[in-house]
Amino acid sequence: MLLVIGGVEQNPGPVVEVENTVRLLCTGCDRNLKSEIQCEMCERWYHSSCGNVKAQAAERGNWNCDKCRTEKVRMLQEELQNAVRQTDELKARKRELEANVLMAGTGGRDTMPTKQKVTKCMVVGDSIVGNVGAEHADMKVECFPGIKSQQQHRVIEKRDLVSTETFIIHVGTNDLRTTRNLDFVMGKVYALVSTAKKKLPNCRLVLSGVLRRRDVSWRRFGALN
Repeated sequence: MLLVIGGVEQNPGPVVEVENTVRLLCTGCDRNLKSEIQCEMCERWYHSSCGNVKAQAAERGNWNCDKCRTEKVRMLQEELQNAVRQTDELKARKRELEANVLMAGTGGRDTMPTKQKVTKCMVVGDSIVGNVGAEHADMKVECFPGIKSQQQHRVIEKRDLVSTETFIIHVGTNDLRTTRNLDFVMGKVYALVSTAKKKLPNCRLVLSGVLRRRDVSWRRFGALN
């Protein structure tokens, strides 16, 4: 009987020849293979029980061992970090090119005072404010779908806010879906509003009430509002 295993050098699974019989051993337990599966990446052979193979994966045949899965996740994370870094570099390059185009259009006369766009009202919130004030030139809207109070606090804390007459904050609706403690939510909202007041002390600050969600009881919305 001849068992073809694709080459011993490429397949690290140990092969033992006993009395003219070739046996393939499991990489996990070093015992004879009876019900086996091969890792697609490293091509090592395992018992189904040693490799924690689910029945569906065994039927499809597309299975990777724990070591290869860990390595694959690490490689994907590195690719993601590289993609994020490249995106940031492209954004910085875009801003630089836009500034150069503006300078070229004005003939390099950057000493001329330019009239800044007046923002009378600024709105910051989750997806509900996405289309608010789109037709008003003196209104600026920043929409963050799915954002919660703590995340929006960090956004306002780190961002350079433009001078405005009215600053509207809509937040809290997404917090109620995942947090049961209303005091915890209000603590995060209080910290958010306090930071906004410090950064924009001369503007009118408006805190919008939370809106209904189908997956949250209306009583909790009323209590938070």
